[in-house]
Amino acid sequence: MNIEIINGNAIVSDDNIAFTFEVTENPRQFEEDRPKVDTLTWSNKHHIVGEWRIHPYGDDNNLPTIIKETVQNNHLAPGSLNKQTNMLWGKGPKLYKEVFENRELIYDWQEDAQIQDWLDSWQYEDYLLKACVDFNHIKGVFSKVYQSLGTRIGQDFIAKLEHVQPDKARLASHLTNEDRTPTHVIVTDYEFKHINSILKAKAYHKFDPLKPFQHKNAIFYSNMYSFCTEYYTLPDLYGSLEWIKRSTAVPLIFKALSKHSINAKFHIQSPQYFWDDAKSKIEERCTDEGIEYKDKMLEDYQRSYLKKIIQSLSGDDNVGKAIHTTIKLEVDGTNLLKHGWEIKAIDQNVRDFVEAQIKISQRADHVLTGTTGIHSAIANVGQEGKSDSGSEQYHALNNYLATSIDIPEMIVLKAINYAIKANFPTKKLKLGFYHLGTKKMEDTAPKDRNPKA
Repeated sequence: MNIEIINGNAIVSDDNIAFTFEVTENPRQFEEDRPKVDTLTWSNKHHIVGEWRIHPYGDDNNLPTIIKETVQNNHLAPGSLNKQTNMLWGKGPKLYKEVFENRELIYDWQEDAQIQDWLDSWQYEDYLLKACVDFNHIKGVFSKVYQSLGTRIGQDFIAKLEHVQPDKARLASHLTNEDRTPTHVIVTDYEFKHINSILKAKAYHKFDPLKPFQHKNAIFYSNMYSFCTEYYTLPDLYGSLEWIKRSTAVPLIFKALSKHSINAKFHIQSPQYFWDDAKSKIEERCTDEGIEYKDKMLEDYQRSYLKKIIQSLSGDDNVGKAIHTTIKLEVDGTNLLKHGWEIKAIDQNVRDFVEAQIKISQRADHVLTGTTGIHSAIANVGQEGKSDSGSEQYHALNNYLATSIDIPEMIVLKAINYAIKANFPTKKLKLGFYHLGTKKMEDTAPKDRNPKA
């Protein structure tokens, strides 16, 4: 028997039968599939590490990791987010001064040898590229600010900035701070796989742009504010996570059909509620026995359960057998939600089944482009059999550059622009991402239509 598990979904097979297995939040209401409301109440929770109160990022303090795993396992999401990063980056970071000409705001792009020498001394482009990637995934950036050695003798100067991975940084307040306002950032491995994750967790003051030289090292968190959400940003991708997971599951289903041909007889959907309950029971048992809970325990239980299913579904001697599962009805407003198992027989003429899965995947792709704010014409997600025209792509790109980069640019570059202001207060210069204006094909000479980068 072979069980291949990918992100909770699975392909299960033996010599006689094969089926695909999918975990769903609510199989009866796919169009309204959404996370539970209580997963947004992070502000009311905290974890204690030493003398610090850690403000969790996500219901289980692992939202950046969830975003990473969901995105990286999908066929479309990484490319869409990379394209978003490329469009924000443009021709890269350049210095400019804001000036008004005829009552119109103009970016006066300039060169400054002194500031550029400082930037080149610590690989600022690598730092900013990582910041762009973080922002497009979770709409926030953690930056570590280093003071120069001269700061100790009164020569205030910021030496460099360093990117901090968002899965390793959390806002925190001291246990004596009754109002819980974050004053520090704690950096450690929040999976807590080793005791050193607690013993060697590092606490840094939050960087204060009004007092930029106050601390030797400090961390600045720049982010997009989310409505009625304290501490962290709720990423745009959050509401689309289930759609992305559905899109990721479709190739897994097709793999089973291709690998096992007509032997793939069933597609089984199980409710997330079932596995959440199983996880809670395993965690309770671990607590009673004084052992540490590990995700592999739930995966082992899942494998064992799937073996029971295949034993019931396969073999001539099992004809007529049925699987009995409990169905839970839950009242949600005026709706009755059905939390139960569904075992769908796959007709060996799989055309209808395949077409249904393709429609789900296409719908998920369009949801993703809507979430990222990238028009389908420039996200390579058009209607089947239809090629987006150059004019449509031109207008989509112009619209994106005109409406979707100013705020991301401000947030991504906020820390480095604070540092420039602190180090060179008389310069009045900022960093911005330089973008070339797009031109219509008819306005471009043939020899200039494929310019070298």
